[in-house]
Amino acid sequence: MKKQKLGLALAAVLLLSGCGGIEKMTETTVTVDDKGTVEELLLEDFSDETYNEEELTAQINELVEAYNKEAGSEAVSVKSMQVKDKQAKVQLEYQSVADYRGFNQVDFFAGSVKEAQKEGYAFASDFTDAKGKDASTAKIPDGCENQQVIIIREPMQVLVPGTILYVSKNMEVINESQARLSADEGTDSESQVTTQAYGYVIYASDK
Repeated sequence: MKKQKLGLALAAVLLLSGCGGIEKMTETTVTVDDKGTVEELLLEDFSDETYNEEELTAQINELVEAYNKEAGSEAVSVKSMQVKDKQAKVQLEYQSVADYRGFNQVDFFAGSVKEAQKEGYAFASDFTDAKGKDASTAKIPDGCENQQVIIIREPMQVLVPGTILYVSKNMEVINESQARLSADEGTDSESQVTTQAYGYVIYASDK
């Protein structure tokens, strides 16, 4: 299953026609808890009234059911889905990071910095701290290998269950627990599925 496909499930219907929980976010956001469960909130324009909420619901459910059948478990679930004020809002839950990657067919990591290094993530980007000050290359990644990190390549917002310590320079820090990876410069943010470079958010967990 591809991230594109879920985006297309939202977009196809359209074209054919801070901090609390993730449900309070006002843009597409991903988060993960200390057990490795991933939640994603997708927000899309739904201003074309030619197509309705029922059609959107059927397409999303079809994608989720197909993935779960292949996985042999309820790996992905739809927590909520609604269309309000001409905006489609879909909240999905993934039982693991692997399910997020598998369903969306896009690279994604959540775990400790040390674990990310073992999986081959290079931390090659320049980093800043949460206030935008350049971080010492001696600290990243070896100096914080026991901290947590979320690594993405999708233009979206990350909500961390803790306090942001450092981000790669292609991430914008919004507040102590939210950061955003924007589409690559000169690229249509509505159509770009993945960015050229990884976005890294290193944080201190609340747990």
